[in-house]
Amino acid sequence: APKMGVVVVHGWTSCRMGPHQMLVKICRQLNREGMASLRFDLRGRGESEGDPLKSHLDGMISDTCAAGDFLRRESGAERLGIVGICSGGNVAIGAATLRDDVDSLALWSTLPFQPQRKVKDDLRRTGFFLTDYAKKAFRAETWKKLFGGKIHFKLIGRVLFGHYAAEKDAEGRNPKDSARDIMAEFGGYKGTALFMYGGNDPEAKGAHEVYSGFCAEKGIRSDFRFIPGANHNFYSLEWERQVIEQSVEWLKRG
Repeated sequence: APKMGVVVVHGWTSCRMGPHQMLVKICRQLNREGMASLRFDLRGRGESEGDPLKSHLDGMISDTCAAGDFLRRESGAERLGIVGICSGGNVAIGAATLRDDVDSLALWSTLPFQPQRKVKDDLRRTGFFLTDYAKKAFRAETWKKLFGGKIHFKLIGRVLFGHYAAEKDAEGRNPKDSARDIMAEFGGYKGTALFMYGGNDPEAKGAHEVYSGFCAEKGIRSDFRFIPGANHNFYSLEWERQVIEQSVEWLKRG
């Protein structure tokens, strides 16, 4: 039986494949290294049952804990690692705070929890995309789309300003927030944590500031790495390769 089993958690609106099948690829690499792995669809996502509009962070954490139990039972793994991308990283942290068998975390493009989000991070994100749209304004194809009615102004508005609005579900709660103070509980985490970010992700700097300072203060064994030029979802074969290889090596060490 493998000593380590790894649960892999996708992002908020994604599924068990991950962007450009990145989660499939890391599972294959983990298996080649002799580690059992499990990727799954969170409730209300992909092929899992559940109302997508009723999904929330605490439910995703509960699903991940259940996945960890299943993986250990089926594989015989003694300990667990968790990989999470974007909000899947927040889920991974939340699950690790509820268990005593999680030795290692690999967290990709993981942003601060809702209580730790800062206005300056939202401003940085808006500025990044405004600059990007300004560059596109000088391209001929942009003007063709404009006169052809193919520019979606509502979508652009959501990209630029949607993150300022607090999300609320039918019960009036922010589905991306937890009923627990997860960061406070994370302070007692005894395992290791690898944080990986794209060097060109506009939200990476703020996330790094929050987590690196916290881990240093709490004595959490952690490492923070940036992939030069990479975006939030590591959309190139080289960026993807670096993230997967470094994460697998980290998880092997436990």
